[in-house]
Amino acid sequence: MTALLSTLAPVFGIVTVGFLVRRLGALGEGGTKRLVFFVFNAAIPVMLFRTMAGIEFPERIEWGFLFAFYGAAFLTYATGIAVAHFRFKRPVEELAIYGMGAGFSNTVMLGIPILLGVFGDEAALPVFLIIAFHSITLLPVSVVLIQAGRGRGERSVSGAGRLLLDVLANPIILGLVCGLGANFAGLRLPGPIDTVALALATVAIPSALTALGASLAGYPLTGDLAPAFAIAGLKLILHPVLAWIIAVPVLGLSAPWSSVAVVMAGMPSGAMVYLFGARYDAAPNVAARTVLIASLMSVVTISAWLLLMS
Repeated sequence: MTALLSTLAPVFGIVTVGFLVRRLGALGEGGTKRLVFFVFNAAIPVMLFRTMAGIEFPERIEWGFLFAFYGAAFLTYATGIAVAHFRFKRPVEELAIYGMGAGFSNTVMLGIPILLGVFGDEAALPVFLIIAFHSITLLPVSVVLIQAGRGRGERSVSGAGRLLLDVLANPIILGLVCGLGANFAGLRLPGPIDTVALALATVAIPSALTALGASLAGYPLTGDLAPAFAIAGLKLILHPVLAWIIAVPVLGLSAPWSSVAVVMAGMPSGAMVYLFGARYDAAPNVAARTVLIASLMSVVTISAWLLLMS
C-alpha cells in the first residue's frame, strides 16, 4: 500500500499543480493549449518512439487482452448510450458523446505514467498496444453515430474515413509505428540525437500530467451534474469490471496483460470526449463535466483497481 501511494501521490500531485497554476491565472487558456500541443506532438511521440525502438518483445503476446479491454469498452460505450437514451432522453446526435464518456479512457496523459510507474517496463508493450488501437476503434464509431443522428448518414462513412486518416497521421500513433519499425529493423538513434530524445522522453510524463491538470481547470462544473456522475460511474466502475471478467475468469490472462487491461479500463474519461463534444456541438457541457468529475473520482477508484490487480 505504501509503495502504491508513493507512486500515485506524485502523479496526482503534478495534476493538482497544473490545475492550480491554471486556476490561479499563472497559465491561461492559450498557454494550456500550447502545453498540450507540445505534449501530444513532441514529448509523448518521442518517448513512445524511443521506448518501442528499444523494447524487447516477449516470446508470447497475449492478444486476448486487447479483446478484454476493447470488448469491455464497447459494452460500456453501449451502456452509456442506453443511459443517455432511456434515463436522460437525449437526442440521437448526443448519444455518442455519452458513449465516449463511458468507454473512452485517458490512456496517454494518465494511463502511461500510472501503469508504467506501478508495473514497470513489463507493462510497456501492452500499454502501447492499447494506445495504438484506441482512437482507431472508438472515434470513427462516434463520428458515424453523430452524423447519422443529424440526418447525414450518407456522409457519416466518408467522415469516419477522414477521421481514420487523421488518426493514422496522429503524432502519437506515428511515434508508436516508427518506433516499432526501428525495432524490427534493428535501428538505433545516433548518440547526440538519442540524448535529445532522452531529454524529451524524461519531461514527457510530468508535462503531460501538468497539461492534464491545467486542462481540467478549464472545464465547467456547473449545471446539471446527474448525467456526468452517471457516465463517470460507468467509466470508473463498469468498464474495468467488464474488462476483469473477460480477462481473468473468461480468458484466464495473467499479469501484466490482465493488469494493464483492467487498470487502463479504470482510467477516467479522456479529454477527447470533451473535444468531440465541442467539435460537433453535441452535449459539450456534459462532456466537460464528465471528464472533470471522472478525473477527480479516479484518485480513489484507480487506487482500488491497482490494489486488486497488484
